[in-house]
Amino acid sequence: MYESHFGLTAAPFSLNPDPAFFFGSRGHSNALSYLKFGVYQGEGFVVVTGEIGAGKTTLVRTLLSELDRDRIVAAQIVSTQLEAGDLLRSVALAFGIAPKSLSKAELIATIEAFLTLLVTENKRALLIVDEAQNLNREAVEELRMLSNFQLGSQALLQSFLVGQPELRVLLTSKPMEQFRQRVIASCHLGPMDEAETRAYIEHRMQQVGWTGNNPAFDDAAFARIFHWTAGIPRRVNLLCNRLLLGAYLSSQDLVDAATVDTIGNEVRSEVGDAATRPGPTEVRRPAAGDAAMPPAAPSAAVQSLAPAVGPLVVVAASDFDDVKLAALLPALKQHKVAPRMVRVTIGEKARYALNQPLHRHFGVDVPVVALEISEADPTEQIASVMKQFAQLVDEHRPDAVLVIGGSDGALACGLVGRKKGCRIVHVEAGARAAAVGVDEAANSVLLDRMADVFYPAEMPAYVALVREGVGDAHLQHVGSLLVDAVQAAAGAPAALPAMSQEASAVVARGYGLVMLNGAIMAGDSESITELLSSLHEISREKPLVWPMPRHIDARLEALDLSSLAAHERIQRVDPVGFIESVGLAQGAAFIVTDSRDAELVAGILKRRCLWVDAPHPGASVGRHDAVKPSGAGAAERTAEHLAHWLSGRGKAASH
Repeated sequence: MYESHFGLTAAPFSLNPDPAFFFGSRGHSNALSYLKFGVYQGEGFVVVTGEIGAGKTTLVRTLLSELDRDRIVAAQIVSTQLEAGDLLRSVALAFGIAPKSLSKAELIATIEAFLTLLVTENKRALLIVDEAQNLNREAVEELRMLSNFQLGSQALLQSFLVGQPELRVLLTSKPMEQFRQRVIASCHLGPMDEAETRAYIEHRMQQVGWTGNNPAFDDAAFARIFHWTAGIPRRVNLLCNRLLLGAYLSSQDLVDAATVDTIGNEVRSEVGDAATRPGPTEVRRPAAGDAAMPPAAPSAAVQSLAPAVGPLVVVAASDFDDVKLAALLPALKQHKVAPRMVRVTIGEKARYALNQPLHRHFGVDVPVVALEISEADPTEQIASVMKQFAQLVDEHRPDAVLVIGGSDGALACGLVGRKKGCRIVHVEAGARAAAVGVDEAANSVLLDRMADVFYPAEMPAYVALVREGVGDAHLQHVGSLLVDAVQAAAGAPAALPAMSQEASAVVARGYGLVMLNGAIMAGDSESITELLSSLHEISREKPLVWPMPRHIDARLEALDLSSLAAHERIQRVDPVGFIESVGLAQGAAFIVTDSRDAELVAGILKRRCLWVDAPHPGASVGRHDAVKPSGAGAAERTAEHLAHWLSGRGKAASH
């Protein structure tokens, strides 16, 4: 309607994915490079995730438009809750194979024959599954089985899985380990930043003949478009299309901030919050030479409907995360621009209750919401966390969500927060496989790709983020919050746990401390038996004191291994909180652990550390010096930077 009025050759902001309008933001350019790399490899799986409207389909169509159709036969299916059998039939139909009434075995044989024929014609097959987050585990397993087809050493089928962030939750669960071994590349499409959003709008306008005026956009208008859309391409298209239509109907040749706010509010009232909910924004400090321009004052109607800044939701996915929050929260509360806060715990309440003395020692008084998870497989537990956390976000409407490390719980909350338009704060960002293990590193990478501000605990993590292109305004090397917590606990009044007479005698003579976080107990009976045998060997050097968490006790009971853990030189005591753990660690000759955090505790207290391997048959104990932690003060450094960042004042002064 408005194209001819403005002299445009086509509608620049159509909602239909069109490769002609592909815009190479940093995230989209990286993703396209990943896809091209995957095509070059010609095997395995490539996984692409992104929020609704992030540009995944446009990305895929851009790739398809660049493929050599004489060499690559591409087929695309859209997953809408497909079961495994339906998926195979959909794959056949996508490649032009009529499945008729074939049995599953016949269907698989037919698909393999078709793929083999392509290879004999010097071609290969590429399958693209869109909306792949709707696949169930069995359907993904069918895709993995199809990837086994080979002719000699050549793979017959390569697959791209494209979907919303929930797809990563499925693929990173433990049952998907075999599938993950076939993934050769993966990427996540996050939102564009403010500068990229402006460049995106100008790019699409220029593609249809716009020369910078008729209509013109003032600088403040671009900032307000980013505010309303959070840099999500589909939201930008929806809002900008309405802006151009409004300018045409009102005979305006300038789009200003007030117009954007008026139209943004109209669109939100028509189609709901999801389309144009104001997203994460930052107030940029004026650079030298910038024109002095005060922000445009919105109309009274827009001003009254503007959402208030929500609280900061801080997430503890483990009792060690909760310990770190105990150090951080008082530092935040004491800041002159302190945010409102809600503390969230994930898992059994009793485990967090043991840390209450530490929170009282720090003087923390923050509302707590407990997300409980039942005994279920990891995928169901993550789904439960995401559902409960989504309800919490809807209720509290936080401005930002703070997560720690790379646990499954942290990733689940980060995904939900990002999906609902919250800014993401990643504490202990930048951790990679060598430091934390493959699974946590994969989760940490995903969180880093969706995060808005990063607080690495160690210098190698800081360097990794810098190399990955994280800007200085969003990054601060703060050190480990655990150092602050340990030092506070070490200075608290001594409170060792209640012990039997035998255990007290062991403590008096000297002992080693067992601090297992329970992950190693996820192994089978054979690996846990080998672990217990290793503990027996260690106890020959010094008897061991083992404060045994209830979930480990229950696991041993379930495997009928409790008697093996009741060795005469291994004294089991009741579960303890962090202050008591530090008290025991101070008196121990060494610490036996499977936890990176407990290893850090050993380093802070200058105790020898005996590291237990991850669960597998043949688990062993290796001796090495504990990691050397950075100094104290991480809580104050994090609070200073975070409080200013949340309040929109930019980057705090370096420390």
